[in-house]
Amino acid sequence: MSSSILSILRFLIISLMLLCTCDALPLHKYSHLAKRLSHLHFHKKSEEIKPRQTLAAFGLGIKVAKALSYWGNTNTNEGIAYSTDSYTYYSGGPENFPSTKNWMSFEAMFQANIPLMKQSCGWNGWGPDNTNRQIGYMKTYIQQVARASRVDQRAILAVIMQESAGCLRAPTTSNGVTNPGLMQSHNGVAFDPSRPVTTIKQMIVDGTMGTAYGDGLVQLINQYGNYYKAFRAYNSGSIAPDGDLSNGNGATPCYVSDIANRLTGWTLAPNACRGGH
Repeated sequence: MSSSILSILRFLIISLMLLCTCDALPLHKYSHLAKRLSHLHFHKKSEEIKPRQTLAAFGLGIKVAKALSYWGNTNTNEGIAYSTDSYTYYSGGPENFPSTKNWMSFEAMFQANIPLMKQSCGWNGWGPDNTNRQIGYMKTYIQQVARASRVDQRAILAVIMQESAGCLRAPTTSNGVTNPGLMQSHNGVAFDPSRPVTTIKQMIVDGTMGTAYGDGLVQLINQYGNYYKAFRAYNSGSIAPDGDLSNGNGATPCYVSDIANRLTGWTLAPNACRGGH
């Protein structure tokens, strides 16, 4: 083979090597960029934003629950499928309350509470009872807010039933601040029959994610790292120094026991805890 031919082959080989090197650089660069963008997108979900945003703003919303970050599962049948409507009194520290493994599934719990949701407004003299469509909206937005906040959907439902018996028209209470709506949130939104979808959604957002004026379940779960402690603080604003969750600090002593029973199947059976809702 002549020297000229060898020179040409050498040139071609070197050129091909350079082309491969140049092609590889942009691919590596863009691959790295894609990872960075993915990281930023993931990080964005946990950044703090203004509370009281609508569901359309999720992803830009307030802090999610970190201490109990797995809100449950998209499978609404995860949990106990059936439980007896009965009441067991619980007190003391959170270790004395039912494990999440003993909670009903969201689907079973929601279905068990529909009869109460359909009649609680009338029973309490709070106005017209919820319609089937309104109850459907409640279910939809409990699940959407649960996914966005990472708060267990069953915990949200239990607080709704405890605070308002699931009645959209539950009256606003006031003890220095107003507590309206399904979850009696801190200066939050009350039900407006002229804007039912918007206000049902916002009531659940306010109670779960908090408002500009006070904490919701997310902040309290992050602070205490335990659902039952968060429930106590949601009702009382704090936990007694002795750690006894039946000590209401001036609020409802049976609040956490009631919630625990709602999570394990209680709906209409007699309340065995004197002073409970």
